[in-house]
Amino acid sequence: MEIVALHGFTGSALDWEPLQQAYGQKLHTTDFPGHGTRQGLREPAAYTLPAHLDLISQAAEGLGAFTLVGYSMGGRLALHWALQNPERVARLVLVSASPGLESPQERQNRIWGDQALAEFIHSKGLEAFYKYWYNQPYFSSLQQLPPERYNALMERRQANDPVGLALSLKHVGTGSLPSLWDRLGELKSRVDLVTGEYDPKFTTIAHRMGERLPRARLSVVEGAGHAVHLEKPEDLAQLLRN
Repeated sequence: MEIVALHGFTGSALDWEPLQQAYGQKLHTTDFPGHGTRQGLREPAAYTLPAHLDLISQAAEGLGAFTLVGYSMGGRLALHWALQNPERVARLVLVSASPGLESPQERQNRIWGDQALAEFIHSKGLEAFYKYWYNQPYFSSLQQLPPERYNALMERRQANDPVGLALSLKHVGTGSLPSLWDRLGELKSRVDLVTGEYDPKFTTIAHRMGERLPRARLSVVEGAGHAVHLEKPEDLAQLLRN
């Protein structure tokens, strides 16, 4: 079955190369605004939720029912797309993802936090931002990748557009998107929830999601943190084969 894979915040389509190699089949991918090949976009309209969902539709163009894989931010966007196009998604694989924040106050607090992060990117630059971002506990195991893989990953991150990342946070950050918790029961396709053992926050979220999804399976990958697709691509490839 064809696979469409969606990257996370600060990532790009190239992040899926380790999984593509492990899986042995071409993945259909896209870069989201402000990331990868879509640098230099300044128009806010390019960063709206509909604009992101249109990019997913373009990546899936010509495919029948397919497997949709989304990591973190890409997982949130995958959920929105799947709910709009339920007949197209045969299987949904959410890696370290959530349906958003449930209460208006939680969302507002996160919006304020994301605004502060955006200002941090503007004022301090990408190097300082990544030093903070990737020092979060659930990213610590990512630094155990072989140096050549980790360095290549961070070089790609440094090539991102700071203004684009700030706009991405503003328009499709966790606080900005509507909560989908109450809509999880609408998903009739099989849903695989994948987290890393070093990411207890998202593992707890996945357990809660599983209680509301009609057809869900949770897989906690040993030896991985938040970025399961980068840290343990062979494990994720095996899950996709099953």
